[in-house]
Amino acid sequence: MYYYLHGMITFHTADSVVVECGGVGYDVLVSHPDEFPIGETLFVFVSYVHNENEQYFVGFKTLEEKNMYLSLTSVKGIGPKTALTALSSTSVERLANAIENSDTAFLMRLPGIGKKSAGQLILDLKGKLLMLDTSARTLNAEMDVAKDGLKALGFKESEIKNALGQINETNLTADDYLKKALQILNK
Repeated sequence: MYYYLHGMITFHTADSVVVECGGVGYDVLVSHPDEFPIGETLFVFVSYVHNENEQYFVGFKTLEEKNMYLSLTSVKGIGPKTALTALSSTSVERLANAIENSDTAFLMRLPGIGKKSAGQLILDLKGKLLMLDTSARTLNAEMDVAKDGLKALGFKESEIKNALGQINETNLTADDYLKKALQILNK
C-alpha cells in the first residue's frame, strides 16, 4: 500500500521519527532513530500496520532492512513490534546469518524471541532470505523512484531491469535515472 515517505525528518523520540511530507508530519516507528538526522530530507521506506486496535507506520533506512522486516513478520508468532525490536538489536546481515546458520542461541538473545520463535524463524526463513547486494546501487531510493516511473509509463519489468542495469553511474537523481533509462529503452 505505502512504499516510502519522502520528506524532512523533524523530530525524534526513543523509537520513532517524524517525517514531514507536504506539511503533514507522519510518526514512523524505526529501529534506530539516530540514523535519521533531524533537518535532512530523506526517503523512509515504510510498512503500514493496521489492525482493529491501532494503525502506524514502521520505517526503514534501506530496502534491505524493510525486506528483512517483512520476512520476519511473515513468520507465525512474530508481530510487527517484535520484528522491529529484533532489528534494533542487531544488523540485518547478522540476523540473516543467524537464520541461515541455524544459530538458535543468537536468535534467542534478541528481545521478544524465545526458543519456539527462534525455531520457527529458522524453519520458515532458512534458505529463503534473499541476500541482497548491499551496494548503494541496489539500495538506491532514487533508482527505485525511476523504476516506479518507468512502470507507470508501461514498460515491462524485464525492460526496466535491463535499462537500469546498463547505467553505470550511481547517486543520480530519480529524474536522471529516468532520462538515462528512457534513452536506453528508446534505442
